[in-house]
Amino acid sequence: MIERMYLHSSSGAVGVDKILHSPFEIVILSGAISGEREVSLRSGRNMEKYLSKNYSVRLIELAHNELPDGIDHKRSLIFPMVHGDFGEDGQLQVMLDRGDYVYIGSGPKAMQLTVDKSKTKEWLQNFSIPVFPEVLFEKDEHKRFSFKKVCSELATDALFLKPRNKGSSIHCHKICCEAEWNKWVRPIFSGQWMLEPLGEGKDLTIGVLHGNPLSIVLAIPRGEFLDYRAKYCVGHVQHIFPAPLEDGLRDRIFQLSRTIFSACNCKDWARIDFILGPAQQIYFLEINTIPGFTKTSFYPDSAIGAGMKVEDLVCKIVSPALARLISQ
Repeated sequence: MIERMYLHSSSGAVGVDKILHSPFEIVILSGAISGEREVSLRSGRNMEKYLSKNYSVRLIELAHNELPDGIDHKRSLIFPMVHGDFGEDGQLQVMLDRGDYVYIGSGPKAMQLTVDKSKTKEWLQNFSIPVFPEVLFEKDEHKRFSFKKVCSELATDALFLKPRNKGSSIHCHKICCEAEWNKWVRPIFSGQWMLEPLGEGKDLTIGVLHGNPLSIVLAIPRGEFLDYRAKYCVGHVQHIFPAPLEDGLRDRIFQLSRTIFSACNCKDWARIDFILGPAQQIYFLEINTIPGFTKTSFYPDSAIGAGMKVEDLVCKIVSPALARLISQ
């Protein structure tokens, strides 16, 4: 476990005077053990850099999937920046609730729903959110299927394989032929997986802040799709923000984003991904309840596209939770 503490001040930040002249601090939790550990560490350090300009900040880089000792629930505002397992599946939030901590972001129920892409899609169909059909399987259940059979069932010529409950495009693959099915699907022997039609179109993502959409980001990868390398290696994807969309289409995505954020009972912030089809159809892909905050992440660009400075964005993210901590 690595801890660092900063204390800086500047004018104009939300809640700065109160927190600098009081025993309160913001504790950023990052790392933990998952396939997204490295991204989480980078997000935590970047968030620390911006928040420490205005607040008393302590960064804790978790070596284990457990809540560290030495955090006073009466004076510490917890900022979970733990991506993937433990951070976005509700485990950490359950521990924070049990310890009576005030924290930033969604609660356990929202996390437990949104970590499962299939359950999220099923739930959102109750709110008329457009989604792709899917075929689900666990372990070696795919042996009951074939590439042609799944394509026929989903009315498509190509498929997209992804884990139901992992982020950062880890273990995602395009399946365009029998050979790729044999390469990527047949060897699977563990986990929960989903197959969707290969959604040809534009990748769009949007940050949501306290229920309000920021700007839409158009992501154009250099490779075949937004894989892990494209998302987190500089120069592998172009971010265009705000995305050049007609007003009606933009407003539609804004409304869908508000509905999704509210329907999933999210709090404070999130990022939502869509596909824009060739005929201007919009399909929901997934919602990220702890968005990445690295140099290549979409959420800061979504805010910048909405006319916001990143320094102001981080203050706005923490402001409501900070007010709750101060007033308790």
